[in-house]
Amino acid sequence: MNTASHTVTINDVAKAAGTSVSTVSRVLSGSTYPVSAAKRENVLRAATTLGYEPNLLGRMLKTNVNQSIGIIIPSFQNPFYTQLIMGIEKEAINCRYVPLVFSSQRNPETERNLINNLIKNRVMGLMISSIDDSPLAVEQFVSMGGKVCIFESNYADAEKVINAKTDMLGAGRAATDYLISQGHRTIAFLSTPINRANRQMTLDGFKLALADHGIGFSEENIMTVSYEFDADTDLFELEAGRKLAEKFLIAREKKPYTAIVAINDLIAYGIMQRLQEQGVRIPEDVSVISFDNIPYSSLVHPPLTTMHMPARLLAQRACRLITDSLNSSEDHSGITLSVSAELVVRKSVACIG
Repeated sequence: MNTASHTVTINDVAKAAGTSVSTVSRVLSGSTYPVSAAKRENVLRAATTLGYEPNLLGRMLKTNVNQSIGIIIPSFQNPFYTQLIMGIEKEAINCRYVPLVFSSQRNPETERNLINNLIKNRVMGLMISSIDDSPLAVEQFVSMGGKVCIFESNYADAEKVINAKTDMLGAGRAATDYLISQGHRTIAFLSTPINRANRQMTLDGFKLALADHGIGFSEENIMTVSYEFDADTDLFELEAGRKLAEKFLIAREKKPYTAIVAINDLIAYGIMQRLQEQGVRIPEDVSVISFDNIPYSSLVHPPLTTMHMPARLLAQRACRLITDSLNSSEDHSGITLSVSAELVVRKSVACIG
């Protein structure tokens, strides 16, 4: 591989080692997370062969400063978070920082422990999609001089951090508006637990769109699963989507739903799979729209109509602010970055009006 015109990234190392980005991050960051000896050797060999940012490690040893940016996401299972990681990684490496990627596994206690470990290891930059209901761990990181960007959280936007958001209220409204424009009036909202602020905002957008068009709303239109975790043997959201489809089929016996708003693309995949197994045609019988526009959404059958969430672009912009803050005395705390979702029309929504 010729690296003269190509900055070697963590993705390149992962491909060369035949493993995941998360495993490479764990090995190169010195994480205590268990990685087999064979995988560790493959990662180190690939990093050495490709010349993955060797000068950064030397600079850390000479200056006693950790030239890293910690990235904490809820799960490695959802490709939406991979888009965030890729956006951060590109900007971080351009600014000669090492991205350290961790998953909280949808567990607030794990998230707090990860933040504490970043503090102990003198990592001064943190970019996080938080599942914690409390800002205390993030506030502690800031109090130690760290710079933080929050992509999503269940607590109010803080003044001492960078808040990077997608307008989920607008996204929920736009998705529902599109279904209504196609003649749909009886629409169900299917989701994982409405226990996160971004999901609540999406639901609020759904309700607003119905109200805008004079369509009545009932709580029975909302169908959720009551749990959330990272499954060991399957993708949680695919499994949840299948269970939501079962609830929808029962509800449809009493109410003639013609469309579904699914909380994200993976959920939508599970819903569509189960409905099709039961002989429900998409979109002829039921239309489906969702959120994220992860890379596989054009490949499912039928291709999924979804709201594109520009995660990679948002992450790049946010990381640029973090690195600017780390490299200079300029303080970007209190800035809010906001991007809008864009409708991507494919084949999963039928026009019935």
